[in-house]
Amino acid sequence: MQVTAGRLQYMLERLSESLTVTSYGATGSGTVDDAPAIQAALNAVKKLGGGWVIVPPGTYLLASLPLRIYRNTRLTLLPGARFVRGIAETMLLNGDRDQGFGGYTGHGNILVEGGVWDCQGAAPGLKSAAMCISIGHARDITIRDLEIRDVAGYHAIELNSTKRGTIDTCRFLGYVDTGQRDFSEAVQVDLAKSSGVFGGFGPYDHVPCEDITVRNCYFGASGTTGTTAWPRGVGSHSATITRWHRRIKIIGCTFEDLPQYAVSAYNWEDSAITASTFQGCGSGVRFRTVILTDKEDTKTPDGTQTNASQDMRNATVTGCTFRNGGSYDDPIVALGEASGLILNLAITGNTIDGSAGGQNGIRLQRVSRATVGDNTISNTSGTGISTGNSGNLVISDNEVWGSGANGLTFTTCDHSSAIGNQIREPGSSGILVTGNSDNIHLRDNYIKSPSRAKNGDAWGIRLQGGSSSISLSGNKVRPHGSGNEASHAFSAEGGTTPVTLIQRYGNDWRGTWTVAPVAEGSGVTSNTSAADVT
Repeated sequence: MQVTAGRLQYMLERLSESLTVTSYGATGSGTVDDAPAIQAALNAVKKLGGGWVIVPPGTYLLASLPLRIYRNTRLTLLPGARFVRGIAETMLLNGDRDQGFGGYTGHGNILVEGGVWDCQGAAPGLKSAAMCISIGHARDITIRDLEIRDVAGYHAIELNSTKRGTIDTCRFLGYVDTGQRDFSEAVQVDLAKSSGVFGGFGPYDHVPCEDITVRNCYFGASGTTGTTAWPRGVGSHSATITRWHRRIKIIGCTFEDLPQYAVSAYNWEDSAITASTFQGCGSGVRFRTVILTDKEDTKTPDGTQTNASQDMRNATVTGCTFRNGGSYDDPIVALGEASGLILNLAITGNTIDGSAGGQNGIRLQRVSRATVGDNTISNTSGTGISTGNSGNLVISDNEVWGSGANGLTFTTCDHSSAIGNQIREPGSSGILVTGNSDNIHLRDNYIKSPSRAKNGDAWGIRLQGGSSSISLSGNKVRPHGSGNEASHAFSAEGGTTPVTLIQRYGNDWRGTWTVAPVAEGSGVTSNTSAADVT
């Protein structure tokens, strides 16, 4: 950038406004407590009504914590600057314990950038649970270009009751479980529910987070002896009825070897996870409505027990890659409750390669108005796409390769369609419709080599469990040609609860099957005429 006279004057004015922590006595030697000097610089900026605190290169031992940062402050750790925690406390908190700012009126318009923040969670005397950075009752928070290492027990960054928060290009490395904390998130999005949820300060007015973006961040292990990778990357694990976290975006992040959920979108609305990579994680992305059995989360702000969940709306997973998924849960899973559905969900354009322990590729439970499309799903231990107790689903143009169980299932679902999917070499059936599902439409799906796990044990397309009002058109099922084969290309079960009101036309069941191309049990009512049904 050309340095004109005007720009040079601006730069000099900004430099003159900055406060360097060494001017307040910080040594950066790593041997004495520099926290009082750094706090003095932060306090000086507070008195000025805002300003810029600069930390030069060096190692700064922090043994008087927490540091407290106030509104309109920019805290910059220059390259080579390192904060080292020397006491089992939170490193940085936005405000004072006795403050009373409710809503989003607390200390905000804060920028924290740069440096290594080493919490030393595995070091003697530092294994008690504590945060690295804790933010509450604020708006306009930016945290960028930090490396946060070896946090014990709680979270690297908590954004609580925060509006417009951005975490950008940070690295979250290493975690220590202090006991019964195997669920901690590196970045927690939370609400001001109680002192047990957010211990920094009140008031506890149940204010949630809104407009939070986490982008270009890395989550994993540090390699420090006595630490692990983070259990979870970004998420929430508390809720209040009538409140939601809204407009949460995870963009371009990498999650590596996390044993639980990389992203746990608990009671989030209008959320989006895009262009992120999940490698070797126990589970990738979970969407979850308020858990019915959690008696704290099912209360309203005034403490009334509802004994109910609540609907959550509008979520997307787009353009993400999931590799070598573990056995904790499915790579992508959406779980609602009977009293709290997940509504308006889109899972599109993702690649899923591998899961363990019987986990499916994508699983939807208690979901309505969802689109699952243009995903490539391969080598899952369980079913490729599993849906249950859901409705108004469109499952289209997915490729499912080598699933250990079925390719696609509808279990107790209604008003849903599977269109244009390609299912290759599933261990069991290609498409299974069961559990009294009704108003299911199967069209233009291609299934090749079903029942690869066991000869004659599965079907190309199977309808069972008293399901009804099923239409099938333009589907094509082909055997493998050698080894294990399906018993039938198509099966509709009869008996005491027969499948009824089947309309099928123009399907291609040709091939050499273990038993026959088509099996329809007693009581099955199947209309194969091309004429309209009235």
